[in-house]
Amino acid sequence: MLQQGWIVKAGIEDISEDAPLSGKGQGRPLVAKAQRRELEAVLAGGTPLAMVMVRVAGFSLFERLYGATLASRVVEELERVLQQEVGRLSPQGQALVLERLEGASFMALFPNGVHGLSDLFDMALRLRLSVRNKLNHQVMQLTGQSLRIEAGCSLLPAETGRNFESLLHFALDDAHQAARGSLDPSKLGLMHQFRQILEVPLLASVYQPILDLRRGEILGWEALARGPEDSYFSSPQMLFDFAEEVGNIFTLERVCREQALAGLGGVGQGQKLFLNIHPQTLGDPNFRPGQTLSLLERYGLSPHNVVFEITERHPIKDFTLFHRTLEHYRSQGYLVAIDDVGTGYSGLSSLAKVRPDFIKVDMSLIRGIDTNPVQRALLETMVTFANKIGCAIVAEGIETQTELTSIVAMGVHYGQGFHLAKPSSPKPQICLPVSLLSPGQRRGGQELTCSMPVRELVEPALQVLPETPTKNVKRILDSQPIGGVVVALDDRPLGLVMSHSLDRLLGAYYGTSLYWERNVTRVMDPVPLIVEGSLPVEQVAGTAMSRERFKIYDHIIVTDNGRLMGIVSVQKMLDALARVQVEMARGMSPLTGLPGNVALEQEIERLCRQESPVSLIYADLDNFKVYNDSYGFEAGDQIILLMARVMSWALRRHGEPDDFLGHLGGDDMVAITTPERAERVCQAAVRCFKRLVGACYTSEDRRNGFVMGKDRAGKPGRFPLVSVSLAIVDSLGPCQIGDISKRAAEVKRWAKSIPGNVYVRDRRSPLAEGEAMAPEQGA
Repeated sequence: MLQQGWIVKAGIEDISEDAPLSGKGQGRPLVAKAQRRELEAVLAGGTPLAMVMVRVAGFSLFERLYGATLASRVVEELERVLQQEVGRLSPQGQALVLERLEGASFMALFPNGVHGLSDLFDMALRLRLSVRNKLNHQVMQLTGQSLRIEAGCSLLPAETGRNFESLLHFALDDAHQAARGSLDPSKLGLMHQFRQILEVPLLASVYQPILDLRRGEILGWEALARGPEDSYFSSPQMLFDFAEEVGNIFTLERVCREQALAGLGGVGQGQKLFLNIHPQTLGDPNFRPGQTLSLLERYGLSPHNVVFEITERHPIKDFTLFHRTLEHYRSQGYLVAIDDVGTGYSGLSSLAKVRPDFIKVDMSLIRGIDTNPVQRALLETMVTFANKIGCAIVAEGIETQTELTSIVAMGVHYGQGFHLAKPSSPKPQICLPVSLLSPGQRRGGQELTCSMPVRELVEPALQVLPETPTKNVKRILDSQPIGGVVVALDDRPLGLVMSHSLDRLLGAYYGTSLYWERNVTRVMDPVPLIVEGSLPVEQVAGTAMSRERFKIYDHIIVTDNGRLMGIVSVQKMLDALARVQVEMARGMSPLTGLPGNVALEQEIERLCRQESPVSLIYADLDNFKVYNDSYGFEAGDQIILLMARVMSWALRRHGEPDDFLGHLGGDDMVAITTPERAERVCQAAVRCFKRLVGACYTSEDRRNGFVMGKDRAGKPGRFPLVSVSLAIVDSLGPCQIGDISKRAAEVKRWAKSIPGNVYVRDRRSPLAEGEAMAPEQGA
């Protein structure tokens, strides 16, 4: 337990900044008598004492803002963390004294027989960084704000004849001075080691893959820095915290970028390298686009291969400068990701201002998402938000199979985490099993999407050079039936001039006088929408429609690895989407709304090529013709709809989120699920259908249990009520579509030979395996 110490009266706590606890002997004792005797004995034995002071700056204001209860929790957590950390600094494994002084200020004293003052400065810095990380991790979750931690140190020399209380106050005052920033970083013993890491350099880069959860392929890799092993800087957290502390964060990031590019190796077309960038780095004068571009060219990369990953854990202080610089880099082809979304400063307003290409959701929202409905709702909302503004979600920190399955089912675009691959060098090459892909890819045909690459809609673009006078551009636009021109240099787009925008600009007061003779760069849009030709039309359309209102119908510039291909108008894109939607809708069953023959055939053909096991459930109604003849076609349609709803319910209740259900026509349907869930789906379907189908008959027919009618040969007789027969066919890997059709017909024939609502599973070896056995039935 924490022992209550004595406060020093000389300092007065300010509302915004806690005052230093100095007094040099004028206050009451800082330690109790028993502790004082123990400390004096250490000094009398010739061993100096080391003092480390840690405090939360501005704690009074924090307490007034958030209340005494939360402030008390902060003090308790600070004490707990200090007891752990100070014990690591002391040679005895624990401090002789750990005292709370005032507010959220603590003082620790322990024997110091071997450390010099520079070593103590290192200790104080390590302690401050460690306490800050651990304490702010909790406080950030509770308040959304971080605390500023100060730490200082001093020595109590083993001198005789000096008043102990006076020594203690002088030492505490020195520790406060060091904590308040009078410490010269050059005096830190760690500074030499840190400089050596930057100059040699001694940094290594490891790469963690980011996977496309719709296609199972690698989108790119996040580059992560690692310091020298078995050193204080082996932890990236300590490395970057120290760099920020001594004002060298920009230099460290530059070296990390160089090492990341040097160790990356070759990348495929469209693959990305995610580089972590501190928000303030974009305003650093040494962060020049030409420097980064020359590095990329040296390693055979282009700006389109690079994503600047901006962490949300640091505030953006000058948003105007940040946004202007960001748009400049975007115009060069770089992409932008916001990291750690859900834990830090930016929130929804910053997301709206930055308009990132990728939103990386922090692992705290992913951990346990398979069992937490609130986290699921949050992530689903973020996916919807991302789709509407034309960006993509990356789920970080995936560590279990159930987490992966859950986020895939929710439509998350990309994912990374230890469950997929740990960071390593050289960069890992992995892919997802087809059975884990998201519904839009695994179960083709259930979602009406357009995956046509936008390059197929490209029209030639009229180009002008940056030095072209505005008057010449105006004459070009007036003389030709085009909506805009692209400003480009060496086939690289720099901007866009739309006819309506130019007319509005020149039509303003003094517009012609100001711009007529000036270069076109004065009137162009320097940050038009520029996309790679490989992107799907649907994604590009979503991004285009999320632009500012006055730019929503501007042309989209299409490039191939950064080089101009042409332009696409919004009208042409929307026309293409409408055509695709109509064509795809033709493949839907007009009665049930389920995917029809075309989608079903494509799905089965795709399953014949994949490695993962699946089960196909063929559904057919028994005695349906007699019912149709007796009750009419409209009533027959209601029976088919009933079967469709029952099968859909059974798949939702007992299947996987991305299971497939298609309507072959008439009373035939096919469901696709996993082998381990197939029988549960069938059991639920036959029981539910048996219970509900009676409502489709008159009370007399229900009571009799049969209807009078004629069979297919025209022979009259009694026929049982309509029932459903389900046939399960398993496939463990690649097989021939003809084999599936043949086996399905055999098993379905066996199922229909059994009276009532039944399901039958083929007990022969699954397709792509060996010998056969007889089918088995279930009811």
